[in-house]
Amino acid sequence: MAMQRARRLASMAVVASLTVAGLSACRSEPSVAAYVGDSTRITEKRVQEIWDDARTSLSEAGAQGTVPISRGDIVRTLVSADVMTEVAKRENVTLPTNLPLGDYATQLKLPEQAEYVRLYAESDALIRLLRERAGASASSGAQPSDDDLRTVYDTLREAGEVDPSLPFEQFKTQLPADNLQLVTTSAAVRDEVAAAAGDLKIKVNPRYQPLQISVLDFQTQQGQLRPLVTVPLGAADAGAPVIDVS
Repeated sequence: MAMQRARRLASMAVVASLTVAGLSACRSEPSVAAYVGDSTRITEKRVQEIWDDARTSLSEAGAQGTVPISRGDIVRTLVSADVMTEVAKRENVTLPTNLPLGDYATQLKLPEQAEYVRLYAESDALIRLLRERAGASASSGAQPSDDDLRTVYDTLREAGEVDPSLPFEQFKTQLPADNLQLVTTSAAVRDEVAAAAGDLKIKVNPRYQPLQISVLDFQTQQGQLRPLVTVPLGAADAGAPVIDVS
């Protein structure tokens, strides 16, 4: 079956291409990686601190090799954390007290004590809770739209997880019910996250484009996790100094 090659759908924290617009001088500082809302600045110094912490954690654990996350990963996770906190407030969702940080550490190939692991885990946990809530409130037999299924089909096909000769109409009839539900609930969460991100008027330094808030990922045959359902915040324009999600 078509979906068997992308058999392990999994949610991850989030963040999706952000729209470019002009910046006022007070919101175009090169030392700022991203602005979230009127008062939150994610500075380059903060990004570096998290990266350095990951490197130190690996060294203390006796691990060899390079740090398995980039500065872009850190910016995406920090922006996602702020956006997901806002969505959680709106939806009255609370983080569980005990997150499985060990599982996330294994997934991220970082020691459990690394700060990035906790930040990532918190965002991902909120997305999972929102998806569960969306699933519980969905009407019986709710189905994803053809547009959402087409996006899933195109993404999996481009990644080589679907036979390129398989027509879209046949693909969508072969999806198991649980995968259809995943797409339905993820689309609902995507819309909630997009609304919150728009209200927060996010601006991102172009060096970190493109960014995505992913609410549902799939696992490739090589074990890599890639975004499947993302927040559609527009296309980046390399000519502008920052990305504006307002």
